[in-house]
Amino acid sequence: MEENRKNILWVHSSPGGVGVGGGWMYTQYQSVKDRVDLYHVDNLKNPFVLLRHLLKLRVLAKKYDIAHAQYGSAVGFLTSLMGCTRILSLKGSDWYVSPSTSLLEKLRILMGIQMTRISLKRFHHIIVMSDAMKKEVLKSVPGAEVETITDPIDLDKFKPSRIPAENKVKKVLFAAVHLDNPVKRFSLAQRSFELLRKKLPNTELVTMSRIPHSEVCNFMNGMDVLLLTSTHEGWPNVVKEMLACNKPFVSTQVSDLEAYAARTKNCFVCNDSPQELADALYKSLRAPEEDLRRLVRDFNLDESLSALKKIYDKYL
Repeated sequence: MEENRKNILWVHSSPGGVGVGGGWMYTQYQSVKDRVDLYHVDNLKNPFVLLRHLLKLRVLAKKYDIAHAQYGSAVGFLTSLMGCTRILSLKGSDWYVSPSTSLLEKLRILMGIQMTRISLKRFHHIIVMSDAMKKEVLKSVPGAEVETITDPIDLDKFKPSRIPAENKVKKVLFAAVHLDNPVKRFSLAQRSFELLRKKLPNTELVTMSRIPHSEVCNFMNGMDVLLLTSTHEGWPNVVKEMLACNKPFVSTQVSDLEAYAARTKNCFVCNDSPQELADALYKSLRAPEEDLRRLVRDFNLDESLSALKKIYDKYL
């Protein structure tokens, strides 16, 4: 291997820098850019453009030792056809079938998931977000090299406030970039909250949507509990960030959250029943405070990069 040569290619479809799209990837890239080049796959809905990308990537495969797809679907499919060592990172929406509001959107989602699944056997290594997802991938591709590396969060930024909030009106946080996203099921959160208010009237449902990331920590520190009602998640950053701020969560059965809730007295995972979620919120709000930050201390950038570099070193 030549010295000082960038020998790893990250293939991605994120449109811009941090805060624009794929922030998880660009943050990590800053720490590995001496070894990594980026290749942006755009206009994925056009089959002629896909073919153009495929031809380019097959040529680039001769230049790099490793091609690492930063997402499944068409990005993973194209990367799986390259001639070098191939690594795939699955994020969640490229693995789970999301609910959709139109037939066209449903077909697009199903096609993307199918492209992910037919590509799996062509990858030398697969990285997933949760142990739950790892089990599912191994069930689909027995014997595959699959490893869980959860996207990190900034533990220096997300931490408890020096002056903890003492809200007379208890605040339940619901977070989503788009409140009408069918994956997030805001209507389920609303129904659950209304049932909670019958038992605990002095409560408020607060939505966090599209606020600058620099303001998120202060926003979270003003809350009392997070309510997550998603159909599926990779490993939700909003839960990691709330735990880092020492704030509990109540969630539907997604990712590895049940295992984490079991290690606490004020976090709960339930079925997608409004009454069960409401009861869990009630118990969480009345439970004593505890050290929840301990649950996410390993979700830092150094740990994530160390695990990633070990995988790269295995194939170089």
